[in-house]
Parts: sequence; structure tokens; C-alpha cells
Amino acid sequence: MIWGPLLRTYKNRYAAFLARTVIHKTAPADFFLKFMSKQKNPFGTAAYVLTFDFDFEKDIEAFPYLLDVLKKHNIQAGFAVIGKFVEKYPDIHKRAVDAGHEIINHSYTHPDNPHWAPDRYFNKLPYTEQKDEIEKAHEICHKILGIDPIGFRTPHYGNLHTESVYPILAELGYKYSSSTAACGYKGFGAPSMHSHGIMEIPTGCSLNFPLAIFDSWNMLRKKKPFLGDDAKFVQEFQKTIQVIVENKLFLTHYFDPYDVIKNGKIDIILETLQQSNISTILYRDLFN
Repeated sequence: MIWGPLLRTYKNRYAAFLARTVIHKTAPADFFLKFMSKQKNPFGTAAYVLTFDFDFEKDIEAFPYLLDVLKKHNIQAGFAVIGKFVEKYPDIHKRAVDAGHEIINHSYTHPDNPHWAPDRYFNKLPYTEQKDEIEKAHEICHKILGIDPIGFRTPHYGNLHTESVYPILAELGYKYSSSTAACGYKGFGAPSMHSHGIMEIPTGCSLNFPLAIFDSWNMLRKKKPFLGDDAKFVQEFQKTIQVIVENKLFLTHYFDPYDVIKNGKIDIILETLQQSNISTILYRDLFN
């Protein structure tokens, strides 16, 4: 009795695997443009949101330089921060707030983080513990930074993201979550309403890798990275932004600070944004 459903599941997964393989090897750029062109861009013009996840001590070490280079290029960004880091390093987080950057709630301990919660996974936590992670980080941001975040990003999001966050966010009066991947979520890379009055803003892909999150881990650091080369990484970014500008689309990425400050990658990324005819915005601008 079970062989039929199992066989269909296997066939569906194999078909999806083949589809991804064919797309990546044959016409990824065509797929990217067709996919993204289906979105409803809320700004009506080329718009880009740059965000960073501060998950490790080395990200905090990169924080001062990152703020300096963002100021140099007059670009504001979104920072997904952990409550524990805000407690430990209040001054650098206050500097980010004073510079006008947006603070995104990234939980209190960031489950599956080697610093504080190496053996916990956000999607496996009981609802009460998920709520405590979000609420405690919010309280820390209010108490130490004097701000009330309106957005949340699930630690390690993707497969660790869970539907249970939306009622928690709604209860806190939040406006959005940015915890999914554009390639696997409705909206075709643009923000869209999810549930409980919460907007989901999926992180984006890139021109030649439309079925993968365009971040430094996927492209540079995992065991078999898609690119594995800094020069190719920034070139992929530049080509992607060019297509976004030409077609007046919306896109957002997240990067790990300690990765992108290496070898001047962040400088090229910011120069590309500054020289392109694109509006660099913040998630909160969606609600003004």
C-alpha cells in the first residue's frame, strides 16, 4: 500500500533535482529573469535592500569597518542582530542605530550557534521557547538600543524557519519577517503578505544561480561552493544588479560581515550599488 506514494515522492524529488540541474547548467539567466519578472515590485522602480547577519564573534569584529565603508558610500543597511551580542557589545550596535541602519530581530541566542546554543534548533524548539527567543531579543533592543524592531529573521532560516513565528510576531506588533528564500517562496523575490498581518520578504538569488540563496556561504564557503572565488562572487553580484536595474525589479540579499570585508568585496558591492541607477532602501521603508 505504501509503495505507490513512496514512488511518487521519489519521482517528484528526482524530477525536481533534474529540473534544478538542467536550469543551472543550461539557461539559468533566462530562468532568473522569467521568475523575477513575475513579481509585483512595491516600489515600481529598481530597488535593493542590503542586509547582514551578525551570527559570530568574527562578524562583530568586522562591524566597525563595515559601518565605516557603508558611511563612505552613503548606504544604509539592515542588520540582523542577536540579543546576546547586543548585551555583550552595546556600543557598536548603538553606533549602527545612530547611523540610521535598521535593526532586525535575529533571536536572543541564535539556536544552533556555537557561542550560546550549539545543540538547539529553532524549528525544534517548543512554541514557548521560540516566543521567548524573539521576545527577549526585542526587549534587549528596546532597553539597550532604545529602538523597537519591526522585523525578524529566523536563525539559519530556510529549513529552520517555521510557521509558528508569524503569530508571535503579530503579537509583538511586528510588520515583517525575512526568513525564506526567494527561490522557494511565493512573490517571485518581492515582499508579499503571509499570515497574521505579517509580510514575508524573502532573501534573493542571483542571475546564474536562480535556485540558490546568493550569500557568501553558498557561493564561497560551503564544502562545494557554487563559485569559490572572490572575483567571480562580485562579478555575479554586478551582473545581477544590472538585470535588476534594467527590468525595474526588487531584490534583497544578506551577507556575513566577516566574509564580505575580505579582499575588498564589500567595497565593490557598495560601489556597484552607488554607481547603478538603483534605490538602496531598508525593509522599514515598505511601511512608511
